[in-house]
Amino acid sequence: MTKKNIEKTYKVWEKEFKKGFSSYIILKLLNDKDMYGYEIKAKLDEILVSDVQFQESGIYQNLKKLKSKKFVTSEIRKSEVGPKRKYYIITKSGIELLKTFTDHFIYPVSKSIVEMIESEKKKGDLSETANNR
Repeated sequence: MTKKNIEKTYKVWEKEFKKGFSSYIILKLLNDKDMYGYEIKAKLDEILVSDVQFQESGIYQNLKKLKSKKFVTSEIRKSEVGPKRKYYIITKSGIELLKTFTDHFIYPVSKSIVEMIESEKKKGDLSETANNR
């Protein structure tokens, strides 16, 4: 029963993580350079661990939402190879959102998580700590 609960909860957390952070990650990529949808998917596959995969359809849904809120815009451009592509470009308000969220959430949370993990390492492995309870 416990293993089943862990698996179920893991799936919920994974879904919430993807839903909550996919727009942030897309904006982060677009802050580096303008990209088309498949290029975003390929970059996500490259930089994220294999267990964390984003569906292409979900990426396009996020881009559509970001565009409707004016955090990104798009334009059709010629491709060096193949058909024209729709490139997504982060806007000034998208950059402001990215900076605000990074400064007020990502940095503090990341720092706290790293500190907790370091503290656990000093006490012993996380799994060992859990097994002693």
